[in-house]
Amino acid sequence: METISEKRNQVLQEIIEFYKIQPGVSSEILEKLEEYLLLMNSITIEALNDLEELSSYEVNLTDTIDVLNTFINSIIEESEKIFPNEDIEILPLKYTDEMALNELQVLEYLKNLNQADLNRFKLMDALQELDEKLYEDEFPDLIMELVEKLILAINSERIVKVEDLM
Repeated sequence: METISEKRNQVLQEIIEFYKIQPGVSSEILEKLEEYLLLMNSITIEALNDLEELSSYEVNLTDTIDVLNTFINSIIEESEKIFPNEDIEILPLKYTDEMALNELQVLEYLKNLNQADLNRFKLMDALQELDEKLYEDEFPDLIMELVEKLILAINSERIVKVEDLM
């Protein structure tokens, strides 16, 4: 059985192969494209693995948001190298270690990331479900599931950006 990482690598290789047969795509651009895609994939896989590791313990909002923040910071850092003039409009949740995150803060942060009216990452339904279960026992697990979907959605959006390299 293929792992998620293997499946994702296969898809990325297919994307790279697609661009190899496109007229006018130089080897320099292909190299930059491949580097970018593999880097975005490794950042995503690392975040998903971190979430999976967290799921074997009692789910904690702060730890889940830490994984998301690390992912977002990495995406921002690497995107700035490839797309230096782009504002990707994704910011990590800023808080201090002394500050305990609560359910409402995390929910509002995730709604803002999704850009509510635009439904940027297509998470409106999942956010609505979270809103309905705000203070229930399953809320932390639902947050973890939503963060996983968000990480995948952000990664997909960044992969689509490769068109700007062409």
